[in-house]
Amino acid sequence: MKIIIPLGEDTGLNSAVYDHFGSCPFYALVNTQDGSHAILPNAAMHHDHGQCTPADLFAKNGIDAVLCKGIGAGAISRLQALGITVYTMPKARTADEAIEAFNQGTLEKVNAHHTCQGHNCH
Repeated sequence: MKIIIPLGEDTGLNSAVYDHFGSCPFYALVNTQDGSHAILPNAAMHHDHGQCTPADLFAKNGIDAVLCKGIGAGAISRLQALGITVYTMPKARTADEAIEAFNQGTLEKVNAHHTCQGHNCH
C-alpha cells in the first residue's frame, strides 16, 4: 500500500509531521509493503485555502491513503473521489510514528469533524 504523510522538514522518516495537509513543505511517500520511501517537495505549498490540488498527482502515482492531522473538506472530498482513503493521526509526531500507527490499524478515517476551516486551524 502506498501512503502519503505531510511533513514539516526533509529528514527522512524521522521528519516531523506537519499540521496541515495542503500547506506542508514536503510529503513522505511510503510503500508499506516493502518499506521504501521518498520525500517529495510540495510545489503547491503556498496557495489560497481550498486551492490545493495534490490529489490528482497522488492518484496518478497510485497512492492508496493519506495520513494527516489537518485537512480541508474540499481536499477530503477530492481525495475520496479519486479512491484515496484519508486517515487522521492526531498523536503522531514523526513519519515513523504515523507509519507505525497505520500498520497497527489504530488510525481513524476522517469525517466531517476532522476538517479544517483555514490554515490556522491547529
